[in-house]
Amino acid sequence: MISRPTAASQRHHRTTETPASLQPIDTRWRIVDPPPDGFYLDLENIAPSNSLALASSLLYNRNIRTDADAQSFFNDGLDAMHSPQVLPGMERAVEVILEAVRNNEGIGILGDFDADGITATAIIVLTLRKLGVEPKYHLPHREIEGHGISLEALDRFQKQGVSVVITVDTGITAFDEVEYADKVLGIRTVITDHHLPQGGKLPKAAAIVNRHLSDDTRLADFCGAATAFKLAVALLAEADVPAAPELIPLAAVGTLADQTELSGDNRIIVREGLKMLDSSAPPGLIELTRLVSNQIRHNGPFDAEFITFQLAPRLNAPGRIDSAEPSLKLLIATDIYQAMQLANLLDDANRKRRSMADKAWRAAQPKIDSALSEGNNVMAIEVDATLPMGVLGPLAGNASDYSASPAFAYQIVDGTARASARSVPGFDIHQALEGIANKLQRFGGHAAAAGFAVDSNLIPEITAHLETQMSWSNLSSTADERVVKTADAEIDLHQLGHSLWEFINMMAPFGPGNPEPRFLIRNAETANINYMGRNQNHVRLNLKDDTGRSFRAVGFGMADDLPPTRIVDAVVSLKTDYYRGVRRHELRLHDITATQ
Repeated sequence: MISRPTAASQRHHRTTETPASLQPIDTRWRIVDPPPDGFYLDLENIAPSNSLALASSLLYNRNIRTDADAQSFFNDGLDAMHSPQVLPGMERAVEVILEAVRNNEGIGILGDFDADGITATAIIVLTLRKLGVEPKYHLPHREIEGHGISLEALDRFQKQGVSVVITVDTGITAFDEVEYADKVLGIRTVITDHHLPQGGKLPKAAAIVNRHLSDDTRLADFCGAATAFKLAVALLAEADVPAAPELIPLAAVGTLADQTELSGDNRIIVREGLKMLDSSAPPGLIELTRLVSNQIRHNGPFDAEFITFQLAPRLNAPGRIDSAEPSLKLLIATDIYQAMQLANLLDDANRKRRSMADKAWRAAQPKIDSALSEGNNVMAIEVDATLPMGVLGPLAGNASDYSASPAFAYQIVDGTARASARSVPGFDIHQALEGIANKLQRFGGHAAAAGFAVDSNLIPEITAHLETQMSWSNLSSTADERVVKTADAEIDLHQLGHSLWEFINMMAPFGPGNPEPRFLIRNAETANINYMGRNQNHVRLNLKDDTGRSFRAVGFGMADDLPPTRIVDAVVSLKTDYYRGVRRHELRLHDITATQ
């Protein structure tokens, strides 16, 4: 094994007397249970050569277990989406909004400062423009207002002549604010939100569109942007205005940014939206897509990773360090030169955001290591109050991934702790916080992510409560056991043919509910090892078998994980890479260790 000229990133916290690179791969991965004997799906001509069983198994693992389900999974397009009217409250929302349009009333849109809320706001702004209305809009400032509806924003709308406010990605717990808008300001509120109602209560709004108000199995778990998109489709159809395909990429960005399950209509929105990113999207989104594509020298079809790791962070960046308004202005821009300037502004903001996030993570990592060594199952991380609040959510997410535990990051300002929480599969963080809601000044969110504010003296009590909730859950009691991940199958390198790559490409887009297939490869030989990146923390190598079959493999952030042996076991996924006009198949490393 060759050595690097410079040090790479720090190893994962679970370093033991035996380095992770020498531990059996089975300690960290297991193969999912196979389908019943004889299970095959009718995949016609799309199954990889001589691999119908493997293809059927990959779909079975994703709960696609009938021929009809498989046909729907691969073939459903926009015409297969369910009517917006399936969403509860949709008919009334359309009625209220179109009545305001016909009466020339002022309409305001109140959104949120993350990528989901920003894209949702843009969708409704662009829709109302198609209906002949130039709406007012407001995105709350993270530091000044926080999530949700503020009385100040409502007052501003009233002064601007607004009589109907449409909320997107927010509002389902705004009881006092909705009442103030109605009783004091004479403003009717239409709430579109995907967050969970609080305690079964609902604000007294003119209309509420929220997927959680129905148990209809046809409904996907829509994010704010997808909910707004459904409202847009319903409004345009009822007003007999042509559909707006440019809204689909916005809904796709919001869906992926919010890590929503990619099933049903969500999968269709994302798959179709990805095809339109650099062609049929609004001008600002096209410019941002092209800017990023040039930076990373990408010139092939766009995938979910491109949105999740490239576009969404840039849309989020302004709102994480200051106001989110530049991101919204980009998405609703009509002037191409303004769009280019705003795209560059977002790119610069993202660089600043990354620098701040790195600083927060360097400070947090030792605290997390200490908490893990003490056997804690919930990570509570205080963050320097001089950093922007926007670092809290990503830091909580990184801490949760790192520790395989629920985590929340918080800052204390004037005696109040403002926190952002992220969870692990199987633990509903919103439900857990609901059990102590009487101690919280405010909170909201959903199963995987939540935010709350509380008297800073109560942080130990909140942490203890979440620890208790974890102990009552059916999750493992130790993070080391929870970190075990699943691979779809154990296969040999010679089974990785072109047709398998093409089949997996057809399974995309990948994300929650449709994870990218991962395979365990045993007894492969490493060769041509090269270290990459500014800190030499990425690695590129070849994996070969005893027949001479060889594939290039790339491991991001995995330079420290290479074992000092040439024969390895590895977990990989199959990627189709597009770089400088060249299309090539390569493996993405997810784990690698010495063969036992």
